[in-house]
Amino acid sequence: MNLHQKIIVVITDVLLLAEVCVCMYLCSQQSPENLTPTFIKNFAMMCVPTLIGAKILITRLRSPEEAQGSVIADTVLIKK
Repeated sequence: MNLHQKIIVVITDVLLLAEVCVCMYLCSQQSPENLTPTFIKNFAMMCVPTLIGAKILITRLRSPEEAQGSVIADTVLIKK
């Protein structure tokens, strides 16, 4: 991983922690019996786009050497 990819990973981790905090705050405003379904619904709606965006950015920020290495590895696996 290059430096830009590592920065994306750190930013993603911070965003996920913030999303957990926001979801817990939103759940605290609800009644206690609805805590789990509300948390799961809110966290999934925030978490999935964050993880998809991070995956896309990490893939786009690959260095040319990493991209070439993955193409060669895929070619070797296909030939076997």
